[in-house]
Amino acid sequence: MPLVAQLLIDDANSSTQVVCLDLLERAGAVTYFRDSRSDGWFEKLGGKIGNFKLICEILGGRFLAYAIILGIQIRGLARDPRVPANNTVEFTGEDNLLQVLTIGEFRSRVVQALLLKEHEIPSNVEIPIDEETATSVIGADMVLLTSLFGLSMRQFIWVEDKENGPWAIVGFISEAGFNFMELGSFESMVKQKLHRDLVGTFEQPFQLDLSAIEQARIAEKEGSPDRVIHTLETWPGLLAALQRTPVAKQLNEEQLDLIAEGLVLLGDAFRIKNRFTWSEELYRLGLQFIREGSNAARLYSRLGILLSEVERHGEAIGFLRRAAALEPDNSELLAPLGRSFLRRGKTVPAALLLLKAREQGVESDQLEEDLGELRTRFEEAGVCWPTISRKGDQ
Repeated sequence: MPLVAQLLIDDANSSTQVVCLDLLERAGAVTYFRDSRSDGWFEKLGGKIGNFKLICEILGGRFLAYAIILGIQIRGLARDPRVPANNTVEFTGEDNLLQVLTIGEFRSRVVQALLLKEHEIPSNVEIPIDEETATSVIGADMVLLTSLFGLSMRQFIWVEDKENGPWAIVGFISEAGFNFMELGSFESMVKQKLHRDLVGTFEQPFQLDLSAIEQARIAEKEGSPDRVIHTLETWPGLLAALQRTPVAKQLNEEQLDLIAEGLVLLGDAFRIKNRFTWSEELYRLGLQFIREGSNAARLYSRLGILLSEVERHGEAIGFLRRAAALEPDNSELLAPLGRSFLRRGKTVPAALLLLKAREQGVESDQLEEDLGELRTRFEEAGVCWPTISRKGDQ
């Protein structure tokens, strides 16, 4: 079934998808979102809220929806007709403590709260899958968020894979049509849309302390990921807000390189802390600013290697190949790219890359293991295994 699930994601042909879904349904791995589908939940709830349209006008419709998802209750709004930046919102959270913030700061905080909120997949998922279980795997917050961005979830697929762990796949409709994605990729897409809603939440002119890069470099060299994170922790929100403003188009090459370097440093720090989702988001954010040159190559390679490590090999290949195109002599890409090709069943390109990695003396914990698997595949196919020595061997 894992191969059927992979084909469902990779092949956009509707006939192929129908056949794959049929096979997965027979195995009890598919459920359909019907009765509890969240489409239009916010609009339906709005009919029960007094002054709903006015609140949405002042606060912003999606920001009100975010507050509802977080369990925040809006107690009051104050408008300053002369200075909109002075508009304030009075609210209570889970602690029932009354707080007052400017509208901009409130918007920023609810978005950041949703981005930082983590969801654990239940450990007792069983086949056949049902809609309630599907919702618990995806997470109630994610289910509600999807419809706010024009995404309509239609199917959920759960496939057991003894070698690589279970697959969770979402079938959904968007402006681009019908699509299937692994749950991790789907969540990343929704969170990227959340990032974009930070645009406009900061009333002050854009200010990014590029001198912080030097402090982060020192912290990274001293092996202190916590200090790197503390030094650059405000960057993600500011840069997400910046990318859709006119200021972004005025950044010069030096500023763009520093932004890319900062996001690489911050992404690497989160990766060391095993916060892979944040690390991925930061690399992707960097690629919104810069797509050419050595710093872009670093972002592509970091993102590709990370995706390879978390077994998202189909996505990893694209980013690693782009990094290799920008830096053809970067030998650190050989082993992860070869491994991703190997995991996707592409034996010949995997062999070329992994043998070249060994020849060039690339250090990788998994290289010999992957070469051993390749040797077995060659022997089973009756093909002679090439002998290539490690660089520097006599």
